[in-house]
Amino acid sequence: MAEKYGITEYKGTIYKVDEENKFTGEIVRMWDSESKQRVLNELIAKYNVDLENSYAYGDTTGDISMLRMVGNPIAINPNKPLFLAIREDEELSNKISIIVERKNIIYKLNPDVEIL
Repeated sequence: MAEKYGITEYKGTIYKVDEENKFTGEIVRMWDSESKQRVLNELIAKYNVDLENSYAYGDTTGDISMLRMVGNPIAINPNKPLFLAIREDEELSNKISIIVERKNIIYKLNPDVEIL
């Protein structure tokens, strides 16, 4: 996708391909919280990022450290473990937006919403 849209710097999980551009099955993972934190620290240092004015978007607990770092965290269709982690973190709960998209409607929820 980065090549398609001309993106010059990106970080994400790499799905390796061979000389014929076929997937090899080898994956360089970047979806756990520790890997994301390491890459974020590199980018923050490289670009002197203003975290208080930054946005982060996440949907799983692999994104929790990133969401805690920024001034404008947004959970998009969070899974239950992320939602519960947000609920347990008072500081994060006070600043996060939780957005849930279903069918033809989008909801903005508070962390104290009742879970059924």
